[in-house]
Amino acid sequence: MWNHNTHYHSYLLHRIPKRVDRALDVGCGLGHFARKLAEQCDFVDALDVDDATLTGASTINCSPNIAYLKADFLTADLPEAAYDVIVSIAAVHHMDMEAALKKMKLLLRPSGKLLILGLYREKTLVDYAYSLASIPLNFLFLQWHRASITGSTAIAPTRPARLTVEQIKVVAGTVVPGFCFKRHLLWRYSLVWQKPC
Repeated sequence: MWNHNTHYHSYLLHRIPKRVDRALDVGCGLGHFARKLAEQCDFVDALDVDDATLTGASTINCSPNIAYLKADFLTADLPEAAYDVIVSIAAVHHMDMEAALKKMKLLLRPSGKLLILGLYREKTLVDYAYSLASIPLNFLFLQWHRASITGSTAIAPTRPARLTVEQIKVVAGTVVPGFCFKRHLLWRYSLVWQKPC
């Protein structure tokens, strides 16, 4: 199954150590990434707020080392300093970013890794140039992956991104200084941060 998010799954997985104890997938959706993450982790907590999405996830991407949890991340009762890896794909823009980053930082173990694949609001000429370049690429990928595009895509409500690239960098800089930010084609960015020891 291909979409703008799954396109970057390999990119994220290559930034995770080959074997970790415990991971958290924030806004797991149908669990496509959680299943891949479970191949590198002993245990994955996969969190989402939408009932229908979680029902789909536990059917489509079930695994004995994945626990699908229905909860709002910002209010969820999760153990502090318990996760080696926290991943969030196309979910942070649904939350207050500063609050989300603070909680993720709290939940990470020392030396733990945070990986975010997110959406941003277009504002600058660079943003629009990336969008323009993404249009033909999107068309080509849709043609190439046509057979793998099924009905099992996002079923939870979505919302447009509110923060621009610069606003995202400012917020991240106050909470997780030293983060690595990369703008991608297909209307995505990645943010990677490792918690100090």
